[in-house]
Amino acid sequence: KDIARSDFRHPPRSRWSAMPGPHRHTALIISLNYVWTVLLPAVLAVAAFALAPRLALACTGIALCLWAAYIRKDPVEYKLGRPDPAFSRRYWAFEWMREYLSLKLHYAEACQSKLLQHSKTGQAIFAFFPHGVNSDFRMLMDGLMYDAFATVYERAPARTLAASILFKLPCVRQFSLSTACVDAGRETATHCLKSGLSLMLCPGGQDEQIETIYGRERVFLRKRAGFIRLALIHGIPVVPSYCFGSSDLYFTSRALHGIRRWLVRNLRIAVPLYSGGLGMYMYPTPVGFPLQVSQNIVFGEPLFFEQVPEKDITQEQIDAAHQTFIDALVALFDQRKAEFGYGDRTLEVL
Repeated sequence: KDIARSDFRHPPRSRWSAMPGPHRHTALIISLNYVWTVLLPAVLAVAAFALAPRLALACTGIALCLWAAYIRKDPVEYKLGRPDPAFSRRYWAFEWMREYLSLKLHYAEACQSKLLQHSKTGQAIFAFFPHGVNSDFRMLMDGLMYDAFATVYERAPARTLAASILFKLPCVRQFSLSTACVDAGRETATHCLKSGLSLMLCPGGQDEQIETIYGRERVFLRKRAGFIRLALIHGIPVVPSYCFGSSDLYFTSRALHGIRRWLVRNLRIAVPLYSGGLGMYMYPTPVGFPLQVSQNIVFGEPLFFEQVPEKDITQEQIDAAHQTFIDALVALFDQRKAEFGYGDRTLEVL
């Protein structure tokens, strides 16, 4: 069946009854937490505007001014961030979701060994694919990296490049900073590398997000070479990494895809249309909880490129290194896909 053309596809059984008992509790409690922390304040705000619009407007204006002053005074996302390893490792919702999704890191030890053979710190750029609908694995895996790459994280801990808008939103800002995120701008990335830090990123970003199709493996990479340019200029190895299962966490829709693609390309606004299991996770939809699909993140062989001074770098050098990375990612996918139950799939490089 052509899943690419389908609208929301539903499993044959109830999404709720298909969950084992303990995992129903996970979905329920995390959904209630979402309602309490996100939806309830929004409902109260609407009620306040309905009952006392002038007072509500004045309070909202004051709150926005205070928030804007706060993030302007403390722009750590443009520097080296403010990671909280203890929170990232042990926050209860992260631990529950890791168990629910059986999230595991594979071949990290071999990757770390080769990085440390190349340099004393093991500094690297970790490039993850595919982004998926919500990049669920990204925040959940951050706490696991401290142990999986223990030596590298002692000497060159990673910062994750994230969209600027995430640091403007209350709560989202705190979660992003605590899980080692910094602004995705080139200046910030360069500052982190010059400071001896590693980088983690999902190069496909919002374009890859809306190109996600349930049941297919798709990466938006042909026009994503900025991270390769950074690697060449700073002489930093790049680690191709793939998350098997990320594409199957939600049933996706292609409705209004042309309009949504235009929004991403021109306004950098991604509007994914999807459906999951019963529960709320990222967005306020009653069927927005990720399906219970194992998430297996595989690290490939680090790619080492000859360092090129920024003033001397050419487009031909970038293109050649970029193609080497694409070939390595496809090879990694083909080598490991059967191991994790995806032997019948082909990686589509867009």
